[in-house]
Amino acid sequence: MLDKMIEWYICVNYDFSVSVGKMGKYFKIYLSDTLYGKYSNTYSNKNYDNLWNSIYTSCELFHLVAEKVAEYLNVKYNQNEENGMMKYLNMIKNDCIIE
Repeated sequence: MLDKMIEWYICVNYDFSVSVGKMGKYFKIYLSDTLYGKYSNTYSNKNYDNLWNSIYTSCELFHLVAEKVAEYLNVKYNQNEENGMMKYLNMIKNDCIIE
């Protein structure tokens, strides 16, 4: 869903006049360096801590772009749903600590 929201974010910023390409092929062209850097950091390796960093980066990036899309579409971003999801993620992370 992150990729889909990024597609919408790009379309909103370009008045729906560009294509992001298949599977986000042109994300790098249409996202700022900062946002594309965050997007790149959503990919991880097998390191446990890096995996969780990627998950939290994905959540942060989704929030940033979804708020902009919601504003453009004149709909309310459901912050309560995000808060609940983040609470759940934190609970899962804390229950899965590898010793």
